[in-house]
Amino acid sequence: MSLLSNNVQALHILFNEELYAIGDTKENNAPLASISFDYLGGNNRFFLLLVNCPNEKHLEKQHLDLLLKILQAKGLQQEDVAILNIANQPPLNFEVLHTFFACAKICLFGIAPATLGLVNTASNEPFTHEGVRVLATFSLAELEQTQHKKVAFWNAMKAF
Repeated sequence: MSLLSNNVQALHILFNEELYAIGDTKENNAPLASISFDYLGGNNRFFLLLVNCPNEKHLEKQHLDLLLKILQAKGLQQEDVAILNIANQPPLNFEVLHTFFACAKICLFGIAPATLGLVNTASNEPFTHEGVRVLATFSLAELEQTQHKKVAFWNAMKAF
């Protein structure tokens, strides 16, 4: 059963805002056609979490468990976010990630913002870049091992 519809009356009932279709051009589709990411989560809330775990496909189980506890404390689940291990990706930049994930928030765990072409800031000091909230913090290993870093991160994450 297909839930797609071009019926104007049906769409009018479902959407109370104006919708615009942007025509497909080879120029617009070319960059995204070749991009594919293997990530965890469903990205339902357009919240991208970036980790750097060179020896893992995604991340270590203990770090995933820690991340899931953090998400749970924020009222989120794994399906609400996208968790991407940048160690297994070609060099990335903010534009590619923003285009692919349509993210409204990005949290960098142990990754300097400059890696993505963003301005470096101190850990746990959120900033906005092109309408996207960005929070750079310590690696998951550091958060797991150091209580004061975990507290500093959580204080920033609560309001993020």
